[in-house]
Amino acid sequence: MIGVETLQSSKINSSREKRISKKDSSILIGNALDHYDSAIYGFLAPLLGIYFFPNYDPIVQLILTYSILATSLITRPVGSLIFGVIARRHGPVSVMSYSLIGVAITSVCIGFLPTYLDIGWMAPFLLILIRMIKGVFAAGESTIAKMYIMENKPAADALKSSYLYQSSSMFGTILASAAVTLALPSEAWRVCFWIGGITGIMGYFLRRFSDTSVKRQSYDTFQPSKFPSLWSNRANILRIAMATGLGHITGTIPFVFMNCFVPLISTITLETMMILNTALLAVDMVLIPVLGRITLRFDPVKVMVLASLILSLTIIPLFAFLPQASLEFVVFVRMWIVFWGVIFLCPLNFWFRNLIPGADQYLLIGLSGALGASTIGRATTPLCLWLWYVSGWAFLPAVYMAVIMLATAYIIYSTKQNILIPVEQ
Repeated sequence: MIGVETLQSSKINSSREKRISKKDSSILIGNALDHYDSAIYGFLAPLLGIYFFPNYDPIVQLILTYSILATSLITRPVGSLIFGVIARRHGPVSVMSYSLIGVAITSVCIGFLPTYLDIGWMAPFLLILIRMIKGVFAAGESTIAKMYIMENKPAADALKSSYLYQSSSMFGTILASAAVTLALPSEAWRVCFWIGGITGIMGYFLRRFSDTSVKRQSYDTFQPSKFPSLWSNRANILRIAMATGLGHITGTIPFVFMNCFVPLISTITLETMMILNTALLAVDMVLIPVLGRITLRFDPVKVMVLASLILSLTIIPLFAFLPQASLEFVVFVRMWIVFWGVIFLCPLNFWFRNLIPGADQYLLIGLSGALGASTIGRATTPLCLWLWYVSGWAFLPAVYMAVIMLATAYIIYSTKQNILIPVEQ
């Protein structure tokens, strides 16, 4: 059982830096670039479906295009396992650098892919193949960076780093949304992937050479005495997987799923949704540090359980009124999910760190998060579209979300006695 620690005592025991260190800056910038690459595909899916699955109706095109994301069910755990082991043996800096450049190169490759009209079925095949390779590299980034930024920090600083990391993720997503908003009418979708690749390569050099002292340090803390047992850690693996999945849902639903779903059930266009998307993402990025500082005063477990429960109780009635809804109501629904999603996400990585402390966290948290992101997070959009497609009920996708939210609330609450309890500073 993890001993109880307070944010106030950690404040006394630590000397806080007023400025973000070079190491943290390189992690945050690299994470933003990685999330740009990850978000680009989801935002461009309505266009990609036309070019890679032209023989299907628009809804099936969307389902097929988003379903490619489900390949992460294989690639993310594999990537987490590979990069987690490498990080324990050689340190995290090299792993994060090469994972980022791998994401960048595969992003450029997608931008050069021929379409179905050019080479037939080979086009979607190559898209799936490159997405799978990209998923392996992307897992290296998500496995290491979110834990490494909290490495050797006392509780208060670690929690601050947790929500700063979430802010950098949102910044990258904002850039992707803005790029797609400009690219929607034409073949400029390729440029979005090329920009992602170029910025990713720039991020590689920034991360690789920004702080040479980090690269030279000893990595004994990353090397456990033996390979961790997945079975003995199965309960925490399930908890992290469920929480990661819900974290993805709180971002995927308002910023990806609703972009393509609302135009199907109302007169609001995709172009309008994407313009609003960028603005709402900017609001989300501002909310993260503001709400993150507020959540410092409360027990992370209670914060995440409260957010999960409120979302689970409200998501179904909100979605029931979406068909033919006004633009104002759609904005309200998105903001409601964003608000409580931010509250849930702010202490999330900090909670992960306390569930599995020490060197094993890079492997176990990375593998657990990859499973949750793949089975729950990235499968949400195609599954919700399919539920609506076969039933015609706009609220049915929300039933699925509510079940995930309730289950996650219960699983998080079960760790109440094992988690660090912060107090007001």
